[in-house]
Amino acid sequence: MKTKFLALAALCRYLLLGCIALICGAGCAGSIKEFYPDSYFEADRVYLNRPLRFSLTFRGNWRLFTDPNEMEEGARTFFRELQKNGAELLFVGATPEGTQAVRAIAINLNLPQRDYAERIRALNRKSIAKDLGLTEMHINGRVMTRWDYVSHGARFAEFFFALDTYNIRIAFWSTPTVFERFYPVYLDIISTLDFVSRY
Repeated sequence: MKTKFLALAALCRYLLLGCIALICGAGCAGSIKEFYPDSYFEADRVYLNRPLRFSLTFRGNWRLFTDPNEMEEGARTFFRELQKNGAELLFVGATPEGTQAVRAIAINLNLPQRDYAERIRALNRKSIAKDLGLTEMHINGRVMTRWDYVSHGARFAEFFFALDTYNIRIAFWSTPTVFERFYPVYLDIISTLDFVSRY
């Protein structure tokens, strides 16, 4: 599982680092300290981020890491590189068998979610084997954009939304052989998105 998770983390890093650097420009390096401290309550399968004011409820046996100090080395490196550019890896996770993965990134760009999704899409165009398009969605009264694509042998569903001035992306990916079976689960998870008070 560790090898599969590291491979998925490396793929995530490859796809996202370039686009964050191009959007944000260079930033100053920081230690492994979270801008937006968060938690995953494994018994309840609930991810909670009070600073950014949202929660998600996961279905199945996902293992999520929110503390960069508990992440695998590849994810910690990715975390540091994102922070240098003003973004933060909120969490990474995978299923026990290592065939599916998830990650979330937040950045303070103050863009409409569709504009942010289109920028990320354009910046990643060369690494996308098959672009399945952008879809507008409404989840709990909030407009979201979903981008479906295939890259480096993995199938992705990436969800973009804005909270105040923050742009947030949550991506699920897996091998194409299991993606169609679990796509409804990813939609169910993102449908649990709840906007909470900071207090």
